[in-house]
Amino acid sequence: MSRADQPAGPRGDILLIGLILAIAFGAMAYLSAQSKQELRQSPSGFDGLADWLNQEGIETRPFFGGWSVPADSVGLAIIPLYDADLTAPRQRPATTEELLAQRDEYDIGLRALLTKAAQVPMLVILPKWRSGMRLTGLAHPVLTIDPGDTASALHGITGADVGAVSLAAEAFTRFEHRMSGGETRTATLYLAQTMEGRGCRPILGEVGRMLLGTCPLAVGPPGSTVVVLADPDLFNNHGLRLAENAWIARDVVQTLAREGAVYIDHSPSNWIVPGRDAVERERSWEDLARFFAYPVSLIWLAVAAVMALAVMRSGVRFGPVPPEQTALEVSRAQVIRVRARLLRLTGQDGALLSAYVPARLAATARRLFGPGYARRASDEAAILRHAGRRDPALAQRLEALLDRIRALPATLAAAEAIRYVDDLDVLLDRLTDDPR
Repeated sequence: MSRADQPAGPRGDILLIGLILAIAFGAMAYLSAQSKQELRQSPSGFDGLADWLNQEGIETRPFFGGWSVPADSVGLAIIPLYDADLTAPRQRPATTEELLAQRDEYDIGLRALLTKAAQVPMLVILPKWRSGMRLTGLAHPVLTIDPGDTASALHGITGADVGAVSLAAEAFTRFEHRMSGGETRTATLYLAQTMEGRGCRPILGEVGRMLLGTCPLAVGPPGSTVVVLADPDLFNNHGLRLAENAWIARDVVQTLAREGAVYIDHSPSNWIVPGRDAVERERSWEDLARFFAYPVSLIWLAVAAVMALAVMRSGVRFGPVPPEQTALEVSRAQVIRVRARLLRLTGQDGALLSAYVPARLAATARRLFGPGYARRASDEAAILRHAGRRDPALAQRLEALLDRIRALPATLAAAEAIRYVDDLDVLLDRLTDDPR
């Protein structure tokens, strides 16, 4: 019997459910792992900046945490903020409207950010767009974050003396930038977001209407500074395509970065350690435990569930190893042979045929469904259901033959009984025949 001809039955249903559960768990794990990647590749993400800088010969690495990096190897840390409140945990939206109006995509710890800024050169990119801009693909004014909320995030980093954050009244705003090579290029931004920038040294714009500037750090050693980009559209995937923004972004990063790689940091914790030798450490059980943490743990659970189902169902399908034949089974076989001989001697071939049919059906069911289902599926109805799924015409012939056998008298000529036996064997052999 070919694999395609095997009955689905309860076994097939349970395995199908197990497969569906495994796919569901795998999908959940995949979606959870891909959520931040979707953000980075969206119009408000910064994967395009990394690709562009690497193409221009500036080594740039997106970073998501998980291991430490020596401070000496960091040329510039670029931290895009998707969090307008750096001191409170993100609240998950409960409705579609709340999701579209969400201003915090994921949390960035203020303390970790300030610690990193005191260790390496850092460029912080302020938030501007709500989640609706990424989800709908529409850069509409209603989807911008309240400048007051953005200013609160800025003040946590630089102090309140830098002033307020505001959005331009006109649709497009242009900023002239003198490149390191001496030429002048123009940055163009839609609904430009700027800061007053009091106490900051402007790089793009001017005090009172500053797009990019070097500002004092709120905490840290005296003289500590941080570069702040007020409008993320100068660097993000959406803005790099406008005007000469991409060339200006390259020039700004090249000017700010010291020797070392540029990291676009999406990690909420501090991963920078002093010195190049600090990263060398002994392996611990925590390194192995990371492979079993969420969301990878969902994959392991799905694999365990599928394996448990496979073991359980294989045990039912094939059953345990059959024990050796006992004396009781031997005596039962002798009784059957004696009864058959008596029926033959008394001319009751019809009664013998009636006893043969259930035994023949039980043997067929054992071959079709396995020993584990022999008792449950050896009745005539189960055999006919399977035959109907495989060959409806064969099922009709088998059902008609069984009806004729049941109507036979107990006293039947041996030749006629043998003919019925041959017909039944032919039909059942066709049902269990393996076309391979």
